[in-house]
Amino acid sequence: MDGNAGMEWLDRVAGLSPADAARARRLAQETGEPLTRALRRLGTASDPAIADALATAHGLPRIGAADFPDAPPDGIGVAPDFLRESWVIPVGRSDNAIRLAVADPTDSAGPDGVRLASGAEVEIAIATFADIEAAIARWYGEGDNRLADALSGEAGEHDAESLKDLASEAPVVRLVNSILAEALKSRASDIHIEPFRDRLRLRFRIDGVLQERPSPPAALSRLVASRVKILAGLDIAERRRPQDGRARIAVAGRALDLRVATAPTAHGESITIRLLEDRDTTVSLESVGLSDTDRDLLLHHLEAPYGLVLVTGPTGSGKTTTLAGALSKLNAPGRKLISIEDPVEYQIEGVNQIAVNPAIGLTFAAVLRSVLRHDPDIIVVGELRDGETAEIAVNAALTGHLVLATVHTNTAAGAAPRLIDMGVDPALLRSTLRLAIAQRLVRMLCPECKTPVEPPEGLSQAFEATGCAACDNTGYRGRSGVFEFIEIDSAISEALRDGVSSHEIEKKARKTGSPSILDDARDKIEAGLTSPSEVRRVLGGV
Repeated sequence: MDGNAGMEWLDRVAGLSPADAARARRLAQETGEPLTRALRRLGTASDPAIADALATAHGLPRIGAADFPDAPPDGIGVAPDFLRESWVIPVGRSDNAIRLAVADPTDSAGPDGVRLASGAEVEIAIATFADIEAAIARWYGEGDNRLADALSGEAGEHDAESLKDLASEAPVVRLVNSILAEALKSRASDIHIEPFRDRLRLRFRIDGVLQERPSPPAALSRLVASRVKILAGLDIAERRRPQDGRARIAVAGRALDLRVATAPTAHGESITIRLLEDRDTTVSLESVGLSDTDRDLLLHHLEAPYGLVLVTGPTGSGKTTTLAGALSKLNAPGRKLISIEDPVEYQIEGVNQIAVNPAIGLTFAAVLRSVLRHDPDIIVVGELRDGETAEIAVNAALTGHLVLATVHTNTAAGAAPRLIDMGVDPALLRSTLRLAIAQRLVRMLCPECKTPVEPPEGLSQAFEATGCAACDNTGYRGRSGVFEFIEIDSAISEALRDGVSSHEIEKKARKTGSPSILDDARDKIEAGLTSPSEVRRVLGGV
């Protein structure tokens, strides 16, 4: 082994950021545990990435489970407990040497113990922690005993330490890891884990629709909940109150942020996990589903030196992606861009992105008040959720800043009335509001299996979903936005007053020829991008 490799292997771990590498080094120094185990405990790198980096840094061969024999070699002379504690496993033997798979070549205790017990030389190869763990459990049959005890009720109902230990056992860790990996592979945005009397229901939200997956055993409910709570830094002993937490882990070599929410139910804790992959790819306005007319209108208002642009829609309607596309157009060395988000979903080079944290007083209003002192040209506010934030944003738009923000309303026409209801002065809105956008997400038809159907009245063609191997038999793959744009012209601006209704604003917008969100959806039906049934599901009609 290369004794000079030191900690340099950490810089070779695929997908590991310098900040996470520093966290691992700090944790190893504070706890005294090996760096490999500190990194694995943080969950910021996958087992294969760790093993690959170690093998390269130390110049050792890298082997996998397929290279292991069906049974352990004879005459090794050490107990399974020693192998398990040392993270080593014998995988071959010749006349004068034992081939040993190790998870951490910097820890010499395992190889030295095997060398002393067997009297033979030891040849080292690198394998993952998970492969070694699985082989020991398969060969010696001792890895799952504590889990079996837990399933038969040996773990005390309120024994938090026992639960914590059991939730860290290999079978539960592998189960939770496999759920996360499968969700990522399936392009799921959320994981729902829900305990019932006789099963633990598992569902993924894919393209906005929940799809059921094979259920883990109901007996694992508490252990799965505890494992997820450990990852998110939650109190595993508290099962009576809802909890919220976050985690940053590596799944299949890809960095992933998790937002975890738990809630007590009749049969245990229900868990919802939002998956937020670190995305640094540039989002373009051309990819979100805007028509040429809408895109040109948005670009026109993005060139304004000041003012307010609002994007509306419910949670999960793609507002953040649209704002990320707008930022990609605005991002230039001559402008200072600051965004305030909850959480930061897209990593955009050149944009100062701030994540709110209400637990420490870092609210949208507090951050917005602060960033105005940083001389920004363009400000993005993730959500105008209260009167204070809305008032600061509108005043910023009045004093020479371009402000892009989202607000939870069902229609573009409802954006201005919503801000007025929050307490914003209508006179200020008349001076600042430039554009209101409403959007929803519809699933896109699979091009391999879509089938022509009788089109709705007024359309020349339409297609419906069929299902094939390319789309996992759903008939859809991916989503696109459908939009409604209301430009605040003089007629609409004059209507902005206390008590104005969204219906009044919508009537004025229709008089000027502004198409509705349903008009945009019908265009996408006719273009063969989505189906009439999908539009009915999302918008309630065609």
